[in-house]
Amino acid sequence: MEIARLAAGACLVLALTGCADHTGLPAVEPPSEVAAQDSSATSAHTAFGAQRVWANGMAVTVSPPSSLKPSDTSFPKSPRTAVFTLTLVNGTTVPYRTNQLVVRASVNGEQVAEVRDSVQGLGGVAAAVPEVAAGGETVLTVAFAVPEHPVPIRVAVEPNGAGQEPSAVFEGTG
Repeated sequence: MEIARLAAGACLVLALTGCADHTGLPAVEPPSEVAAQDSSATSAHTAFGAQRVWANGMAVTVSPPSSLKPSDTSFPKSPRTAVFTLTLVNGTTVPYRTNQLVVRASVNGEQVAEVRDSVQGLGGVAAAVPEVAAGGETVLTVAFAVPEHPVPIRVAVEPNGAGQEPSAVFEGTG
């Protein structure tokens, strides 16, 4: 009986500490507003060009993609890249560390690789400023390997890290 009580207590402690925010910053809360440009207020996805705003004031906009032929030095190699501009607005009261930011793209449900192309100024998420001051904003450019012809594409933005809620998914053709 004592062992069962100790095991239950240990599980409770692990569950509580696993959910804690160890960064010292408040977590981004689920979106409370979606800009008027969003295709549907009830949609789980947002159109490119619209802004998603979370309850704590953090906001993100993903531009519609532009198409670019990768240079010879791009990595990974692909027939074409879809290039997006992300605008991150820190409407919170504390600095936001961009090393928490994860941006992923998928085509037809399959994840596509982020392209780095220094010749064309594509450093990706890794090239973001390290911190966005409270009330500040930053703009970064990301590119993803896509097929030669325009395809439906989704871009997921996770401000609290990979697999962490909340996230925002933008979609359109790129």
